[in-house]
Amino acid sequence: MLSITRFETLIPGPHLTIFGAVHGNETCGTQAIRRLIDLLNNGFALSRGTLTCVPICNPKAFENGTRFYQRNLNRSLYIKESPRDYEDLIDPVLCGLLDQSDVLLDLHSYASQGGAFGFLGNTSAQEIDYCRSLGVNNFVYGWADAFGKVEADPRDNMGTVEYARSVGCMATTIECGHHHNKGAADIAYRTIVHALAHFDMIAPDSIEQVEIQPANRQRFVQMRSVFHKQKEGDTTHPWKHYDSVAKNDILATYADGEKIIAPEDGVIILPKLQADVGGEWFYFGVETPCPAPMKH
Repeated sequence: MLSITRFETLIPGPHLTIFGAVHGNETCGTQAIRRLIDLLNNGFALSRGTLTCVPICNPKAFENGTRFYQRNLNRSLYIKESPRDYEDLIDPVLCGLLDQSDVLLDLHSYASQGGAFGFLGNTSAQEIDYCRSLGVNNFVYGWADAFGKVEADPRDNMGTVEYARSVGCMATTIECGHHHNKGAADIAYRTIVHALAHFDMIAPDSIEQVEIQPANRQRFVQMRSVFHKQKEGDTTHPWKHYDSVAKNDILATYADGEKIIAPEDGVIILPKLQADVGGEWFYFGVETPCPAPMKH
């Protein structure tokens, strides 16, 4: 069973949907969303629009403290004609919520060492402005394009934000740091506050605010490739998210001696140092200026 809380104001405005625990071991979003719900149930009011909150999107994984129950809910997120896995039963609920929404904020954490960052959406200037307003300064973009190079079915790389954009929603995922970072829930909560303020759903002085860093201090990395761990091996360093590497640096070495080499100067994204064979190992990107909106 999914618990869904919706707040409707009497003033027209955007419909913002917030997801937590799409991955069951990522609890910062759950804590932040529940904090907001408590506020809204105890006297605090939105100024306009509609807010939908889903603190736990994958209940069985959350209960088990695992990333997923039978499959990754943040991949292959579309309605299946013949559901097989537990997560397939969740897909229609989340997709149905996104079909009704104007904006998605999906809150995550990650296993690597590193700070908060966002997955920048660039389907429109409005989406870029939204992503950049959320109080984080590091962004990754081009996720779907990079995964499209390795997935036979394009729908296999469709997660919450990809599905949201396919139905006309502005969307972003904010990664609030390491899973066990004590400040991750506070980062998630501040991100929610920024989102509400950006869409004028709260008055600027009605709830605690945090300062957004100047735009010229924001950093953008375009994902270029996804490296799956094809056989036994190890990374050459205990890479952290957003580590810079130079062209021809050895990124990882398989047990049989085969090496993975950086094709150009770039950035390591979300390395999983203990990845299983066959799983996603790390991603590679390059630093760029802020991307322009996509042309349709």
